[in-house]
Amino acid sequence: MKNVITAPIRWTGSKKKLLNEMLLTFDKKKSVYVEPFLGSGTVVLNVLNQNMYKKYYVNDINPNLIDFYRILKSEKEKLFDIILDICKKYNELENISEKEIYYYEMRKKYNEGRIKIHKRAAVFWFLMKSGFNGVYRVNSKNKFNVPFGKKEKIMFDIDNAKIISELIQKVEFFNLDYYSFLEIVSNEINANDAFIYFDPPYLPENNLVRNQLYTKDKFDHGKFVTDLLAYNNRFISLTYMISMADSENATRIYQSDWTYRIDIREIIRIVNPKKLVKSKEIAYINYNLSPSIGLD
Repeated sequence: MKNVITAPIRWTGSKKKLLNEMLLTFDKKKSVYVEPFLGSGTVVLNVLNQNMYKKYYVNDINPNLIDFYRILKSEKEKLFDIILDICKKYNELENISEKEIYYYEMRKKYNEGRIKIHKRAAVFWFLMKSGFNGVYRVNSKNKFNVPFGKKEKIMFDIDNAKIISELIQKVEFFNLDYYSFLEIVSNEINANDAFIYFDPPYLPENNLVRNQLYTKDKFDHGKFVTDLLAYNNRFISLTYMISMADSENATRIYQSDWTYRIDIREIIRIVNPKKLVKSKEIAYINYNLSPSIGLD
């Protein structure tokens, strides 16, 4: 791809730098694309831009993220007006101290739920844009608690957002846990026609950082593997990829007789030897890649 579509939401752990090569490994023989952990949306947006599948189903357990995309899909002009107004007010503040006060005032309103859904979606965009490092994190009371990111100016790419709004007209958005979402999808389509891209929450590399979380709830990777095996056993031809950072924990949990491990860095080296990527990104798949690593 000459141009990668940038997601409208700033999000830590985005796959943007790996995307060109990673999409070469997707199972393009299927007609339905399914993504249970949406995150920023970077992956599905570029899959859409390449017109790789006929139907698209995506999900995330974060209601604010899904509400943002649903409104971007159906009522973009109203969303744009509110975001542009927020940007104008923020950028016109005289110094970083005033901007910090504004950020925490917006965060308080967001957490108190005193704003209607359209403005809430815009404020969600603002908090992710101006908060620390694109992190989404909530405390034990489910309150967004990411600190101010000290940005001098924030910009909204309205032209890019308009393109994205058009692209996602094909997408069905869901706000469920991953297994409930998969059950609904399997009732609407023939799951054997689906390719599922899983990008589950961060898996710590070792026990020292096992409790470092981006949400108040700990994601159970062991249960996820058990659930996926049960789901996979119901369908003969279902194919999927699980993205993961390379670690001992990942090997222990995900490497087995029913998955193949692929190194995204190695694919990058083959496809684009001049591209330097430090990421230790790997993936587990349940289908064979051809020697041409998925190229038609």
